Amino acid sequence: MESRLRVRKLLCFSVVLWAAVFAGTSSPWAGPPESKVRFLTSDPNATDEWPCFSPDGKTVLFSRTTDDGQHWELFVVPASGGTAHRLTNVPLPVSATRADWSRQNNQIAFTGTSGDGFSTVWLINPDGSHARPLAVTGLTEVVFYPTWYPDGDHLVVRDVGEQAIKRIDLRSHAAEMVTHREQVLAGMASVSPDGKWLAIAGQKGVGQTYTRMTNAIWLVGPAGEMRSLETPPRQGRNPSWSPDGQWLAFTSTRDNSQQLAGTFIVKPDGIGLRQVTPSDLNSSHPVWSPDGKQLAFSARHSKDPAPRGIAIMGISTP
Repeated sequence: MESRLRVRKLLCFSVVLWAAVFAGTSSPWAGPPESKVRFLTSDPNATDEWPCFSPDGKTVLFSRTTDDGQHWELFVVPASGGTAHRLTNVPLPVSATRADWSRQNNQIAFTGTSGDGFSTVWLINPDGSHARPLAVTGLTEVVFYPTWYPDGDHLVVRDVGEQAIKRIDLRSHAAEMVTHREQVLAGMASVSPDGKWLAIAGQKGVGQTYTRMTNAIWLVGPAGEMRSLETPPRQGRNPSWSPDGQWLAFTSTRDNSQQLAGTFIVKPDGIGLRQVTPSDLNSSHPVWSPDGKQLAFSARHSKDPAPRGIAIMGISTP
């Protein structure tokens, strides 16, 4: 009898925890011990996407929209929890998305989209000052996902116009091709901590139209060699290297009939794949904290259609 009562109590406790998460509170996900999910932001009138950590790991930077994606602003929130506030004192002249914060030069790069739909790389100081577009030769008029190399002198971007990954040298302000659409139709890229490898979301180029739902995770090596992380390739996007270079986080809707995404981690050799968030959160753009002990990502608050918030969780990598 005692054992049955214990089981009933455990079941009730699990149901309460799941309900709390889906109601948008900061209660943890009742999953593995390392996967305690809590929401840093939960504004019912705003949608929050594309988080990244400050170099010291104390702050999470993200983009927020309150008008269904017509305009995005940069916001910050303490990684320990607290009130989110806008990074700049005045609105930026562009819609600001997909930011990345350099650990080397303490500069923030982001995608700035103008009213006429052109997107380019912008830089801004961490205090919200000196926002400026980066003049670069060799790019088309739609460029997303500026991501820093560890040296702080280079960025990698997704050039949508050419469906390619390009590397920007901040000293010469010139961009060079890293991938070609004949090889792979490229999505977002992430740079390894040693600067030698890229993890990209993409699909083998066979004359088709690009769609992120058929992406897989690819690795691009120092000599331009390419290989899929999984054989055969399975759906995956939003790659992010761990600070020690031993793991990749990414999102995938694999095996989910509702096309909801979970966050997965895997080693660069394809070993150790495991899902670390429930698909019901429909997570996107996971990023590692500088100490490699946490992941931040965008997620939905509940099973009902609702604005997305920024969530954070502890992560263990055996």
